[in-house]
Amino acid sequence: MRANEVSGEILKRSLDFLPRRQAGARDDKQAMDNKQVLEKFEKLVAIQSVSTDSKRHKEILKAADFIKKELINLDCQVNLYQKDDCPPLIIASYNFCTDRSKNCKTIGVYAHYDVQPEDPIDQWKTPPFRLTVKNGKIYGRGTADDKGHLIEILVATKKSRNNIVFIFEGEEEIGSKNFKELILKAKKDLKEIEAFYIFDMGMKDKNIPQIYYGLRGIVAFELKIKTSEIDLHSGVYGNRVPNPAQLLADLMSRMKDSKTGKIKIPGFYDQVKEITQEEKDLLLKSNDTLLSKIYPSLDINGMISGYTGEGSKTIIPAEAMVKFSIRLVPNQDHKKIEQLVEGFIKNNLPKGVDYKLKIFGGNDAFYIDFKNPHTKKTAKILSQVFQGETKFNRSGGSVVAAEILQRLFEKPVILIGFTLPDNNIHAPNENFDEEMFWKGIVAIEKIFAQ
Repeated sequence: MRANEVSGEILKRSLDFLPRRQAGARDDKQAMDNKQVLEKFEKLVAIQSVSTDSKRHKEILKAADFIKKELINLDCQVNLYQKDDCPPLIIASYNFCTDRSKNCKTIGVYAHYDVQPEDPIDQWKTPPFRLTVKNGKIYGRGTADDKGHLIEILVATKKSRNNIVFIFEGEEEIGSKNFKELILKAKKDLKEIEAFYIFDMGMKDKNIPQIYYGLRGIVAFELKIKTSEIDLHSGVYGNRVPNPAQLLADLMSRMKDSKTGKIKIPGFYDQVKEITQEEKDLLLKSNDTLLSKIYPSLDINGMISGYTGEGSKTIIPAEAMVKFSIRLVPNQDHKKIEQLVEGFIKNNLPKGVDYKLKIFGGNDAFYIDFKNPHTKKTAKILSQVFQGETKFNRSGGSVVAAEILQRLFEKPVILIGFTLPDNNIHAPNENFDEEMFWKGIVAIEKIFAQ
């Protein structure tokens, strides 16, 4: 069902989810407001802002223009920062008070408007770029990651009692490669911010909100090895010419112990700082494994070499290629890790073997003091709205903007969100739970008003 054809039953459910929003207001007025929210949500989801697809660059610009108009309707001052043809970074200021009253502060709010590709399209049960509400879920590409949060932010702004600086990015799904450069251009607009909120995370369950205070960093590589100009006959050249596929397999096995997960690059763990028992106890409350949160990891993302078709072809491949990535933890410098990897490859490949290493940028891990006042206040609000104790957590994933904002501005960066584990983020049938969507608006309103 499309948002502009929203049934009375859906709107009635939205009222059930929002008891705090309808105090003193008639149900029909609130239902009309909620219908308008869904219509805006529908329009944004319909824009195919897939940042990985250069053929849909116009859709990225269309999404940025849509958001700009919505911000102008909120009386925001809006600036778009762009480098060449990259997706615009939207910076907008909502000024609730201008007298710098002690009771009025400025907060930064981040979300992203680009989305993942819809592939594989045949596994979708609803059209990926048509907002569809059914069975208590709001379906569509980007509903959970991250357009749903962006719409929630826009709706909640009307209840703000503080100044807000919005930071809406269009390159998050491709590694935020221009974020640092563009945010520096807008630095003067962010100087008054006391704390940043990043709405791009999720909850453990409907009654278990989470605040993420740590993320792993990342650096990615592509290594190509070439030992001949063409594929060679294995019977003639076997044991005479090095096999690049075997060299690559041997190299990667030396790099990591597949049984223990330990990375065997000399010096790799030198910067790793052990966490305190207090933090271990805190993380164990979330009932998740610590391995994917507090320890580095190395993973092969893909390998190509030789003949992979039907039947057999007895050759020595001319070349082999591997893509791999390393997740980093606090204190590890991704530039230092890049140097260690380069040195390891050079020292562990036979002399004379032709190889080429590409490094696809990277970022350091993100970490803040989970006991800071802004985090504590936010935890209290989330516990009230979702009727459950807020858990403090670290993620094995990466949000590039978090580390950059913290490093450049040295202010608390609080990562939250209202998606659930079954919302199929980055997968077919992506969705946002109806109840979580509407309650998320309530939570953001309270954060903006605190």
